Amino acid sequence: MDLREFVKTSIVQIAEGIEEANVALKDSSAMVNPINIAANSESAKVYGRTRAPSKTTPGSRVVDMVEFDVSVVAEVGEQGSAGAKLSIASIGVGADGKKEKSNKSESRIKFSVPIVLPGYNNQS
Repeated sequence: MDLREFVKTSIVQIAEGIEEANVALKDSSAMVNPINIAANSESAKVYGRTRAPSKTTPGSRVVDMVEFDVSVVAEVGEQGSAGAKLSIASIGVGADGKKEKSNKSESRIKFSVPIVLPGYNNQS
């Protein structure tokens, strides 16, 4: 899996997981990532908030950080494709079951992505 697909899939699955958890919990008093809340502590671990509320926007939203720490491989194959491919580190085995020959360089990448997670509106 290449890095772009990994990041996209991870963020989509986190957001969909939150939405699905709220649906599964609709008959209980539990809420995952409720909206229209205020932090009770100066040490609340949030990246920030969306812009201040206005007449058309009922409230600002919490912006969380999704942190990634992945091992990636920059690989240049022998088939003459232009550039290097960046993918999540794994053992490469070809369709015939033989290990593919290529020039690889493994590195670790750490980065964070700010995201407003889907919220549950406890007003409805």
